[in-house]
Amino acid sequence: MESPSDQPMKQTRPLSILFLICLLWTQTLSAREVPSGGEMLIDLIVARPMGLAGTVLGTAAFIVASPFTLLSGTFLQSGRRLVVYPAKFTFTRGLGDFPGYMEDYQIVEE
Repeated sequence: MESPSDQPMKQTRPLSILFLICLLWTQTLSAREVPSGGEMLIDLIVARPMGLAGTVLGTAAFIVASPFTLLSGTFLQSGRRLVVYPAKFTFTRGLGDFPGYMEDYQIVEE
């Protein structure tokens, strides 16, 4: 036979379990992996200069190709691919942070 003092304990146990599950779930969602020193160094020495070169070359290619892309209707798309994405990769992301700098790919239908 259960004593009256056991009843509140049984009612709070499921709530406590639910609270712990929610707490652990939000911790895994908000946890962000911090890049290592090696990743930051590789980014600084290799990836950033390559991104800068890609931005400069992409801008030059975009300027040369812009009359043709205006005629074909792909002016904005080529600007995004050749100028905006390399610039985002180079200037807007954190040091050593590689994933997620590009938008979702857009499917071009003819």
